[in-house]
Amino acid sequence: MTEAPQQTVLMIGATSSLAQAMCHVLAAQGYGLILAGRDVTELEFLAADLDTRHHTPTAILTIDFLARNFSPQRLLQQAEDFDHVIIATGDMGDNDADNLPNIAQNMTLNYTLPAQIATVCAEHLRTKKQGSITFISSVAGDRGRQSNYIYGSAKAALNAFASGMRNRYCKQGVHVMTVKPGFIDTPMTWGMKSPLIASREYVAQHIIAAMHKRKDVVYVPFFWKYIMLIIIHIPEKIFKRLSL
Repeated sequence: MTEAPQQTVLMIGATSSLAQAMCHVLAAQGYGLILAGRDVTELEFLAADLDTRHHTPTAILTIDFLARNFSPQRLLQQAEDFDHVIIATGDMGDNDADNLPNIAQNMTLNYTLPAQIATVCAEHLRTKKQGSITFISSVAGDRGRQSNYIYGSAKAALNAFASGMRNRYCKQGVHVMTVKPGFIDTPMTWGMKSPLIASREYVAQHIIAAMHKRKDVVYVPFFWKYIMLIIIHIPEKIFKRLSL
């Protein structure tokens, strides 16, 4: 028995490794999928894999989110109809504070684009008086650290945006969830050696479970909530001397 028959998820940034893992979880539960991303070859491969494994209905939207003519409204028109949105765009970048184009692109991918896409999707879901929007953020947004404060500041802005959107739309049937993953086994963490790195399959399972439960903010794995609680409360005079 499927958990969500005849419901469709619009997956933004579908070719990322975490998004692909979430697509497989959703397809196994009976959701239809609209896969939006830039790489048509990767999208077609993912759609074929989902069909082979799960026989789930899929549609492909090939969209360059960084193109000058990108339009969230056009994305909405192409998607036509959906019940849930998961926004999984993002890139850590190189945290080069002297590279202004890198800073601009980091803000665009990690904050501006997700905020714009969520805005038009929320209005669509509001007319249906149901549905959900899930932002894939990061624990990096909880406090600025010297190692990734450009990426972290964009995720902090996204967290504040999601909080406000959650407050605005909760009375209109649209649920907004913020996901704050820690280290995940993805290309972003390639070469990193840490016992804190979680598999993308584990993280995907927990994100979708939290979506079902209509959680507001969820840390994945759960222990990151307590790690970040400690980091947040380190006094600034001490924190600025740490190499984090």
